[in-house]
Amino acid sequence: MCESNLNLFNLIIIASVFIGTTFGMLLIFTKRINRKANILLGLVTFIIVLWNIWVLSLDFQITNYFPLFYIIPLNFSLALGPLLYLYVKRITNFNHLLSKKGFLHFLPLLLELVVHLIISYDAFSNNIIGIETNTYLKLMPILQLFAIISIVTYSFFALKSIKKYHSWLHKNYSNNDAYKLKWLYRLIIIFALLWFLWVPYTIIDYVVFNFQLGINDYYPMYVLLSVITIWISVEAFLRPEIILLEAKKEKNDSEENSTIKEKTSEEIMKKASWLKEQMLINLFYLNSELTLKSLAESLNMHPNILSKVINEGLGKNFSDFVNEYRVNAIIEKMQNKRYDHITLLGLSFECGFNSKTTFNRVFKNIKGITPLQYKKSLKNTSEAQKMSTIL
Repeated sequence: MCESNLNLFNLIIIASVFIGTTFGMLLIFTKRINRKANILLGLVTFIIVLWNIWVLSLDFQITNYFPLFYIIPLNFSLALGPLLYLYVKRITNFNHLLSKKGFLHFLPLLLELVVHLIISYDAFSNNIIGIETNTYLKLMPILQLFAIISIVTYSFFALKSIKKYHSWLHKNYSNNDAYKLKWLYRLIIIFALLWFLWVPYTIIDYVVFNFQLGINDYYPMYVLLSVITIWISVEAFLRPEIILLEAKKEKNDSEENSTIKEKTSEEIMKKASWLKEQMLINLFYLNSELTLKSLAESLNMHPNILSKVINEGLGKNFSDFVNEYRVNAIIEKMQNKRYDHITLLGLSFECGFNSKTTFNRVFKNIKGITPLQYKKSLKNTSEAQKMSTIL
């Protein structure tokens, strides 16, 4: 009976169960710096794995061999949103801890378990499987809608946390591309959109087909969700871990409130002029690992005061402020024949950048053209000057 039901879709789902289980266990049991965050993501992966096992059990009619298999709870969709959100919170703020209040996010999961018990009792009483009960037909559409709303909402808050984290990076790290989570941001958007697609599926199933569409009709959705979930898990596990030089602090930190003092515009402007002099004299920007905190320590200032000087006195954020010095230093070396034997990437590393991607992006943002185009323009200008001298 099982062999007759085999098709491309359930073969993919079978594969996803094994792959998902593997990476779920790796995320949970591998000892890494971000392990606490990885455990949360590993649980997300296992929830999708259990869901796929439930799908396969229906497709292959496992209850013919194990009549009470339907009693085992395999659906925990109301935990997906909170787990993904808390994973993002932890990965973007190493100090973030799951408090007792945080467990309130999982209260809706109790509702899902209660519904499962009601359906199981109805099925047991009538000697049928769960999906054939009237209770299932009445309650599952509502539960699915709650799950969709939960996942989309939590995904939205997860995306806001990532954006807030990127803003914090820009204000505190001069070279921040290595710490960004653009890959996770994109995958969460795809994950949320796929769940949102359940809305038309569920409405059509409930209104048009009286909730009678079979598992096969939902296969494309199951496969896509499995692929995206495993994709997130694989990316999270295989990518280098994000290790910030100093842990991110929340804005309500008491130290911040007690240390910052109001400064007049004149004081800020004087500090800004002094800061620019110090950057040129001490060449702080050559340090590729320069952060707001490390620069503040070198200048014997509080980081929040330094941030205020850069933001209000210079009208920039920390990253743009430092990288402008690096770009200007590179341009000076481009114009000096003594550095002709060094590649552009080599010059960028000498001047404080630590990756080709960051260098090209920052240079183009500041000058409007790529480093290579800028170097060619310098060469063309030099040749034009030589020709005019000869003529």
